[in-house]
Amino acid sequence: MPVVAIPIEDLNRRLNTQLSNEEMELRLEQLGCDIEEFTQIRRIQCNVCNNLRELTLNEEMPNRCTECGHTDDKADFWSDLGNEDVVRMDLLPVRPDIFDPGGLSRALRGLLDLKTGLPDYQIGDAQLSLTVDPIVQEESSYRPYIGCAVIRGLSFDDFSLRLVMKLQENLHWALGRNRKLASIGVYDLSTINGPLKYTAVEREGLRFTPLFVPDQQQTPQEVLETHPKGVAFANLLDGYTHVPMLIDANEQVLSMPPIINSHETRVTIDTKDVFIDVTGITQKAVTKTLHTIVTSMLELFPGAKAERVEVQLPKEKVQTPSLEKEVFRFDVAACSRLIGIPLDDEKAMGLLRQMRHQVGPHKDGEGFLEVTVASYRNDLMHEVDLMEDLAIAYGYQNIVPVLVPTMTVAQERPERVIANRARNTMTGLGFFEVMSLILSNAEEQYDLLNLDDPDEAVLIKHPASVEQTLLRTSLMPQLLKLFALNRGQGLPQRLFEVDDVVRRVEGQELPIEEVHLSAGIIDSEVGFADIKALCEALGHEMGMHFTFKVSQHPGMLPGRVAEIHWNEHKLGVMGEIHPSVLEKLRLTHPIVALEIDLTPLCGPLLPTH
Repeated sequence: MPVVAIPIEDLNRRLNTQLSNEEMELRLEQLGCDIEEFTQIRRIQCNVCNNLRELTLNEEMPNRCTECGHTDDKADFWSDLGNEDVVRMDLLPVRPDIFDPGGLSRALRGLLDLKTGLPDYQIGDAQLSLTVDPIVQEESSYRPYIGCAVIRGLSFDDFSLRLVMKLQENLHWALGRNRKLASIGVYDLSTINGPLKYTAVEREGLRFTPLFVPDQQQTPQEVLETHPKGVAFANLLDGYTHVPMLIDANEQVLSMPPIINSHETRVTIDTKDVFIDVTGITQKAVTKTLHTIVTSMLELFPGAKAERVEVQLPKEKVQTPSLEKEVFRFDVAACSRLIGIPLDDEKAMGLLRQMRHQVGPHKDGEGFLEVTVASYRNDLMHEVDLMEDLAIAYGYQNIVPVLVPTMTVAQERPERVIANRARNTMTGLGFFEVMSLILSNAEEQYDLLNLDDPDEAVLIKHPASVEQTLLRTSLMPQLLKLFALNRGQGLPQRLFEVDDVVRRVEGQELPIEEVHLSAGIIDSEVGFADIKALCEALGHEMGMHFTFKVSQHPGMLPGRVAEIHWNEHKLGVMGEIHPSVLEKLRLTHPIVALEIDLTPLCGPLLPTH
């Protein structure tokens, strides 16, 4: 998880107070931040591209700049900007609004009762317009969503410029999933002539000067092949014949999302006004990211003013950002029961205001509140999230623990017993265990293995991303994807996972949970006999006799697939992965894999031998 270094002096200045390190640590941990240490860092600047970097005092000067790619074994192209006292902490993925001193001080002011309630961000009407070319919605260049803003009245120095660049980078990680879902561009507004256009061009099309390469005009394909950022993020444009491009009225290129900005429109310490764009593949990710960076920059630069941008979409015209707030109904009594603290309406209102919410009485009367949440709070999706906020303001350390008044005898659940036995067996057979998320999507669960969607998955009503839209029904697809992620590693690779899957069953109100085992081998030469031998060894070590029946599976080679049975139960399937699946994963070596439902084995637990 990335680590952010927050300057202590700057944070205290923004709070208009002087917190000791102990008090600061207490308050930051109360917000959920994982503090690494209070220390000093060394700030350096590349003399070629002015890129700013932070080093610990023990780190050596790097011999390569990751922004412009300049390399020198002597590493003498850096300027030393001096040391600074900072608090280093892991980024809290669910709170991207506190990734920088501006957003963090906003949250701390409320927690410290220095300034409570909803922050008021005034935003002006649009003076700049942008047109979206329908081509960005086509399969040849799919990155269809864009949101924009203008911020005026900024005053940059090296320090504040670095803060904005670091914030941009961290939001790419937390909200943009390393730029896949959303990416941010920040430009010097004085270098741009409106109206703007968001379009797509061929890979060998329009030439422009990429950031930090002032003496070279390159095509998009050349950027992807030679520029450090192009090489790093080229995979995001794999499979597309056209690449997104943002241009102004004079055909000047602003950027090639989600890869790189142009050099001419870069932000410098002389910049006073900026144009911001966020492009992406989901509207939700674009909107969240835009609201977060705009409100954070307004906190970083007190006195700055934000303006909307008029965006002409293929079918409608909108102005962004909306900075639209969300309203929740809050049950005070339910919160009191859940957290275990005494609450009345007045106390609950005070605590919620400390978390920077607007709170008032609800139309349902006493015991219910109407809570208005700021647009930058991307983590609040349900009333229970507000209850967590209230608990944070109250302080978990202030909740008095109480012993449960009854006593029970604990026992390991049968499915955990069989799962642990399977883990020990697979580890003993020389396999490495992996752990993947239970959240998945239909493309991964079904399309990857050429399966029809059986309509048995539990769907997520409000998914956070297009990659997490359902609860997985199988472990094998994610195991295969891990082989793809490790395609550059040595062979053979032997991986397994034991974990839960969830599926709906016709006629049952609630879905069922099953414990599955999936295992796979990738090697230069591997076949059905290898996966059958593994299955037999697994059954033998666990004291169970598996039988096999010839079968078919769309994701496996015909004639090299078998069902796995135990007594009257069909447990799963094993076989050689079909070349069409390997092609989707860009793998050139064969894979054999199996997946077994361990749940039927949980009845009479067989003794180990």
